[in-house]
Amino acid sequence: MPSFNGAALGRSAADGCAPAVRPRIVDGRRVFGPGELVRVGETRCVRYVTQPGDCVRLGGPGPEWTDKPPVVASYVLIRLCEQYCMAVLLETMPRGYCSVGSGQHLKHRGPIAIGAEIETTVRCAEAAGLRSRWEFTVRDPHSVVGEGWMTFAVVEKAGFEARHVTPKYAMLTRSAAGNASAAGNIGT
Repeated sequence: MPSFNGAALGRSAADGCAPAVRPRIVDGRRVFGPGELVRVGETRCVRYVTQPGDCVRLGGPGPEWTDKPPVVASYVLIRLCEQYCMAVLLETMPRGYCSVGSGQHLKHRGPIAIGAEIETTVRCAEAAGLRSRWEFTVRDPHSVVGEGWMTFAVVEKAGFEARHVTPKYAMLTRSAAGNASAAGNIGT
């Protein structure tokens, strides 16, 4: 998985990506306007050389995975596109917040050879407060091999965890304790 810095995520308009809009700085973070974390049209192009670990054959055990051609898995394209969108959101996100995916659609249009350089373009298509919708296109040296969209919400991390994550872990803990208790009663 590639790591990111500003140079890795942005390319100049001459390379086919729109230049970023200049935001103001608040609390050490970039902010575009009241409640806006990203502007419609914000675009990044990223190049990535596919790795052996991206191969669909590594997706799981069994012939439904291992008998596939040695190509990049669809879930790898989703992971890369999601990572690139989240990296742009992180540039303007207030401290204590994180982005969470809320929807996605990928049309995987063709195979990608392991070792091929792909170019992914992500573009903010809609933005309203803490929510955004991104369109993406993935190209290999031959053609467009993937396209689709993703949606994100930016949430206050501690509050989100308290409301949505902690109750699920508490339920798992109660369920596991109940199963252990039931297992202890077997044969008595």
